[in-house]
Amino acid sequence: QPPAWPAYVGPTGAFDLGNTTFPTSRSGLVAARQRGDTSTALGEGKTGKRVAILGAGPAGLSCAHDLALLNHDVTIYESAPVAGGMLRLGVPEYRLPRELIDLEIQAILNLGPHLLLNHTLGRDFSLADLRADFDAVFISIGTYRSRKLNVEGEQLDGVLSAVDFLLNINLGGYNLDLGRRVLVIGGGNVAMDVARSAARIGYPAQSGGDLETALDVARAARRLGATLEVRCLVVEDRHEMLADPFEIAEAEAEGILIHNHVAPKRILGTNGRAIGIETLEVARAFDDQKRFNPQLIPGSEKVWEGDSVIVSIGQTGALEWIRPEDGLEVTPRGTLVVDSETLATTAPGVFAGGDIAFGPRLIINAVADGQHAARGIHAYLQHTRPRLARKGFFTSISRREYPDLGPLRHYLGWPRRQPPTLAVERRIGVARVEIGFDEATAREQGGRCLICTLNPIFDGDLCILCNGCVDVCPTDCLKLVPASSLVGDEAVAVLIQLRSAEWPAASAMLLDPTRCIRCGLCAARCPTEAVRMESFRFTEEISFEDNGVNLKQPVLSGRGGQ
Repeated sequence: QPPAWPAYVGPTGAFDLGNTTFPTSRSGLVAARQRGDTSTALGEGKTGKRVAILGAGPAGLSCAHDLALLNHDVTIYESAPVAGGMLRLGVPEYRLPRELIDLEIQAILNLGPHLLLNHTLGRDFSLADLRADFDAVFISIGTYRSRKLNVEGEQLDGVLSAVDFLLNINLGGYNLDLGRRVLVIGGGNVAMDVARSAARIGYPAQSGGDLETALDVARAARRLGATLEVRCLVVEDRHEMLADPFEIAEAEAEGILIHNHVAPKRILGTNGRAIGIETLEVARAFDDQKRFNPQLIPGSEKVWEGDSVIVSIGQTGALEWIRPEDGLEVTPRGTLVVDSETLATTAPGVFAGGDIAFGPRLIINAVADGQHAARGIHAYLQHTRPRLARKGFFTSISRREYPDLGPLRHYLGWPRRQPPTLAVERRIGVARVEIGFDEATAREQGGRCLICTLNPIFDGDLCILCNGCVDVCPTDCLKLVPASSLVGDEAVAVLIQLRSAEWPAASAMLLDPTRCIRCGLCAARCPTEAVRMESFRFTEEISFEDNGVNLKQPVLSGRGGQ
């Protein structure tokens, strides 16, 4: 049985760590809003500074949140008719309930930012217009342009980009006519989302209380031959695919067919509409330098029949709105040049973050960019630069405290459990696929935490080479080897040379941190206390200095790994 860990998962659907609460569900967000957690500014009184944010995606919204807490007036311009960015327009609803997005956005807007929808940069206003009306501008417009295949037939009807397809699905519902056979080109996470969404075309989009009706209609559709055949054509080998393994597994569970080692040669068509793809077999996708450079096998042509083709090979940003007088520099990758510390662009008072500055990444990276930019903008408005101070603290765990680590010794007996999912035959329309753990299972899985801030530390001067720590290790993550067998960089070579001069038969203790479960058995077993367990914690503090006034704000307090 798992140990009686603290009740991290509470009845409000929140994850509690100390005094910080992170809502993880609709009930958690509602409770946080009712408690007032989403409406507390830092300090008193407005600064009188106005900031424009372009894009209501994860980066823009998180930047607006932090700037509002710093008492700046914020206006968010969003090109789409809804806010959320790729959270709403890219992630399918069966993966991320829209109600959660709405609650998150409303919690941010409750802080005071103004949201203007259907306002597009370059069409309704220019960057120069914003710079004239605002004290600072943050650009977080994302990358909504799909990369081209640049092959014959790409202009045919029935050929869609992944971004356009997902925008249609998430804004217009499942109303596209893709035909019965869909070919998806690409092997990333977006391609998996596209394929799984395409498989839902032709089925009702109801969820919740209407699910049973939806299932009845879906079964009738299957009997009438409405079932779609969706294939993913992937250049890379299976293990080289950019999609996460669980994404691939979920797609295949829903009937998606994945074919590796094939590259599109041309898209076939008749009467102006796509009817299939001609491909070449790929010998290998990467060269000896690990660069993407597919080697095609001549004469290996194959035709794949399809009624629609969806291209999902990456995204870029649309930068046609940039004018020479804007002063913005662009990288060869088509992203905006920014300062790594402040996210300031080459134009004074203009900042950028998210995909438009760094290319497509994870949503959490965009959130971090928004917070990073807010600090940079706040410092810019105060005519200074932010100063980030980091402090680390190491705490040794005494031997009498080692028994408290006992629950971790049973870690190997607790299997990792994937969150339960909706049965494949019930995955209709926007019905949520991942159901989530019940409280008992959540506690059990929480008990698998390895407390990676706690690590064994070795003191070679006290070690008597008894090998006791190696013998007692349950995961074989320790190994005692002759120092002469070590291979490393120049620093390692110098260390070995110095030690070998003092002790010709010197040994080295090797630790594989990826296998260590922090059970503390090695430290408890050591007769000389050459092994001890140490905990590492850190704090980060941002400070802004203006006219002799130093405003300090803690931005992070947590526990770090090794």
